[in-house]
Amino acid sequence: MSSMEDDNSGRSLETRENIPLQKGRKKSLCSCNEDYLSGSKFINTAFGTLTVIITAALLLQIYYGDYQVEPHGSVATDSLECSKIGTSILKNGGNSVDATIASAFCLAVVTPHLTSLDGEGILLVYNHRTRLVPDVINFSGGSTDSRSLPRLVVGLAFVHQMFGSLPWKDLVQPAADLARKGFLIPKMLVQAIREAKTEDLYGRLEAGQLLRLEALSNSLQQIADIPEKELYSRITKDNRPSYGPAVKLTFNEYDIYVPDAPSIGPAFLQNLRHLQTFNFTPSDTTLTEYVYRVAEVTQNLYDTLNLTSRFHEGTSTNVAAMDLDDTYASLTTGLHGMFGSGEITTGGYTLDVGGAPCARLPIIITDANAICGRRLVLGANDAALASQLVMALLVAGENVSTAVEAPRFHILADGSMGIEGAHSPAFDEDVLKYLETLTASPVLEAEPYASSNVVEKVKDDLNSHSDSRGGGIASRF
Repeated sequence: MSSMEDDNSGRSLETRENIPLQKGRKKSLCSCNEDYLSGSKFINTAFGTLTVIITAALLLQIYYGDYQVEPHGSVATDSLECSKIGTSILKNGGNSVDATIASAFCLAVVTPHLTSLDGEGILLVYNHRTRLVPDVINFSGGSTDSRSLPRLVVGLAFVHQMFGSLPWKDLVQPAADLARKGFLIPKMLVQAIREAKTEDLYGRLEAGQLLRLEALSNSLQQIADIPEKELYSRITKDNRPSYGPAVKLTFNEYDIYVPDAPSIGPAFLQNLRHLQTFNFTPSDTTLTEYVYRVAEVTQNLYDTLNLTSRFHEGTSTNVAAMDLDDTYASLTTGLHGMFGSGEITTGGYTLDVGGAPCARLPIIITDANAICGRRLVLGANDAALASQLVMALLVAGENVSTAVEAPRFHILADGSMGIEGAHSPAFDEDVLKYLETLTASPVLEAEPYASSNVVEKVKDDLNSHSDSRGGGIASRF
């Protein structure tokens, strides 16, 4: 499924998500053998080797000039267009936060059932070189009035002011261009229109048709053209996102970072602590009883903490990004319901509606013992989904594609259990019989389903996967 490969001229290599990526990488903090970095043997060898390297490097630089290699990175979203916009930002020298901003604006175009320019969001930003606790920027809650910028725009402007490296216009323009020239309607959008009974918003669409959104394009163009000084001045005490550190749990020899309260993050970590007491092994996760135990613990957590009343599920779409400097960004954004208010503004986007805080959860995971060990960037729509993903990745030891595509249960607003009736693979009959002992009868939910997109790095090997539930494809180069 490779979309474009490097030729001998040194141009950047671009791949789809199912092709491992190592070629053309910049020297990284993980290009060494960690087990060798100790003792006098290393010191003696290092000094001798360093002398040879410096001499050779000086001679090569004099003769050939500076040695250059292509950087690499990855972005995973619910849209191939948005993933590719993200990696194009990385190719142009942007960091993972720049790529996330550009991808989020794109998602407001191609997944209007999930997010909009008025959407909420929570972002985690982590630098693996410094290994400091990730920063959390939360622009959920509050409301947008006619005098202010839409909420997603304010949130991303604040993020850009804090972490951006490329000009603001460069990050918004791709989404404006996409809305103007049009995009192929994804199947998930058609399903959402049918499920939400909102045919009046866009008419009766068919998957694969070209959809142009002129009014939204004009809004995005106006946003792109705002000078950065003016843009930042429009972030006020009334609409400013919250900013603070993430919270951490060391689980199965991995450090898991999530947003602190008022997000659902602490409840999710509490669920993992309880699951950790079972001491599941990888072989245990293949047993029918394993799914039952995870579901039982999770449902008890929801009941004990009254999570379905405290946190609204809403909609969710996430961006996971890694750049060449080992900066990782995880954004979850969405609305309180499909298509928000259900009415399109003159600016071409839907306003969100207020309500309880949503359960969206960006997650960053690093190996607690090895700098160059497994690192994961992902997002989830709620604590139940997040728990199932983390157990699959860190306990079962599954690869990202298998973990993401596995069947899932959901805790519904009334406390009952939902099952994805149209997703494949599905739970087998034995698992369903176990789950029926926890609830009267699992509800077969209709599409579209909440998705989760993941970017993973082990040493310098980069892998990523976009959930088929969201219809996206990850992009790497």
